[in-house]
Amino acid sequence: MQNVERPMGIAERKTREKEERRKLILEVAKRLILDRGVIAVSMQDIADAAELSKATLYLYFPSKEDILSEILEGSADAFVAYVEERLDPAAGGLSAIRTLWESYLGFYAESPDIFVCIGIKNYLDPYMPVDIAEGAEEPLRPERKIRRLIAKVLKRGVGDGTLEPSLDPDKIARITMMITAAIISNVASLPREARDAALIREDMRSTFELFLRGLAAPNAERSLLSLSPP
Repeated sequence: MQNVERPMGIAERKTREKEERRKLILEVAKRLILDRGVIAVSMQDIADAAELSKATLYLYFPSKEDILSEILEGSADAFVAYVEERLDPAAGGLSAIRTLWESYLGFYAESPDIFVCIGIKNYLDPYMPVDIAEGAEEPLRPERKIRRLIAKVLKRGVGDGTLEPSLDPDKIARITMMITAAIISNVASLPREARDAALIREDMRSTFELFLRGLAAPNAERSLLSLSPP
């Protein structure tokens, strides 16, 4: 007997339409930010590009900052999930941090979303990665989720002896965030036609390989100190 697809109910259809419209708003906002920069994009611009009234847009997002926060949050969550899928629980810490760097290059470095995200980060929180203290009662910010992931992988390497035992994983994670943000910000400040995603990728690759060599224990396997070719 053939399976007969159940007709979608009115409530279910409305829910799906709202989800699709919400996604459309976020995609439109990302495209406008990529073209114009965060500061130059207004709620009216987003409404016009999404072919919505401004009143309708406000039903989905109370402010421009809410749109920006959701874009950044979604990107951070997707990246963390992407990395965790690729991390081998049985692998040593040095191998794990290598996987993390390669995942970063694969997920972000050639995507225009990286320019959008760094622009949003600079707009919403220009003082990141100067971070709040651990344990403070504040929602976990997107960049802090990535920083915690980096620190967790570094702690694995310190624990199993594949990384230098004297390392401070939290401090190294913060420095890593600062350096990568600086590389992307420098390119993001250029006009769109002058941005070179491949150049970012190579700069990050070189930076990550320097990190690998500086973090590795003296007896570390040398083949793990270079990243796989793209």
